[in-house]
Amino acid sequence: MNTNKLTIIKGRIFNRISAAAIAVAILFTAVFSVSVFVNAASGFTPRLSAPAGNNQYYYSSKNIYYSSGWGMPNCTAYAYGRAYEILGSKPNLCTRNAEKWYDYNKDGGYYPYGKTAKLGAIACWSYNGGGHVAVVEKIENGTITFSNSEYGGRTFYLTTADVDDANAGGRSFWNFQGYIYIGDFSGSDSSDSSSDKPSSEQSGIYKVNTDGNSILNMRSSTSTSSSVVAKIPNKTLLTVTQVKKTNGYTWGYTTYNGQKGWVALDYCVFIESETTQPTTQPTTKPVQQNQVGDVNRDGNLDISDVTIIQNHLSQIKILSGESLKLADFDGDGSISVMDITGIQKHIAGI
Repeated sequence: MNTNKLTIIKGRIFNRISAAAIAVAILFTAVFSVSVFVNAASGFTPRLSAPAGNNQYYYSSKNIYYSSGWGMPNCTAYAYGRAYEILGSKPNLCTRNAEKWYDYNKDGGYYPYGKTAKLGAIACWSYNGGGHVAVVEKIENGTITFSNSEYGGRTFYLTTADVDDANAGGRSFWNFQGYIYIGDFSGSDSSDSSSDKPSSEQSGIYKVNTDGNSILNMRSSTSTSSSVVAKIPNKTLLTVTQVKKTNGYTWGYTTYNGQKGWVALDYCVFIESETTQPTTQPTTKPVQQNQVGDVNRDGNLDISDVTIIQNHLSQIKILSGESLKLADFDGDGSISVMDITGIQKHIAGI
């Protein structure tokens, strides 16, 4: 076996390094790790969108995970690259499984650590069989925003948590270990001035891209402190007719389940431009009895059918019998977000 290569076990990264390489790393750490923390860049730019494909911190030999064939989507590859990007120099972070990161840093004394969220800090979780790491991008109005990647899943996504959440927004079976403070950015402006912002800051079709168990709040105005008028499940397709940038977010005006309001497009993925003016789009299409897609069998193909399938996928209300058969809009034998997409496009005439 070649012991200089990363080995992956169930989506988790391990690095088996030769004794000589470890010795060099330890020597390098003794000279370099302290200066990294002291000389970290004085400014901090939050990353609220995916890094471009030519970003060398994520997609080049600078990133040990990428160069070893285990790049993004992967939480460890992302967090390593993000730390490199923040510091502008090679981070002294663990190159093994995500749940090893916190203890590796703590035992080695490489960076300060603790349980309080700070800008640029790396959040670490462990659970039976694996772990997760994410990066703190914003702390605003009592809410922490993390940037993430997940092995075999999303290349980039954002999650949020209340500053008082002892599990830092982690899933119920995760154990929050703490934060690794790679630098002190307490005086930085946390507004998004990333050099590779999404080029999709426009009206059109967006898909909600939150954590798998999370929802996206639709608000009455373009502020995280404004009232919530609807809660939108992950992977829902939305038609955005207006876009505004304010209060540190890009906001889109949309309609969901008859409610109108603003959603943070930082938690959405742009799909395509509108091909039909929103005012001319039908919201309901009459269909024949028991036609595929008409899950509630009311003779109309509309947003209520989409909602029912979304609730099924979210395990809020499981479909069965004839309704389950009608939910398979694309006819592939399974119920998925593709069925929702197909119905929404059919309704919109796309």
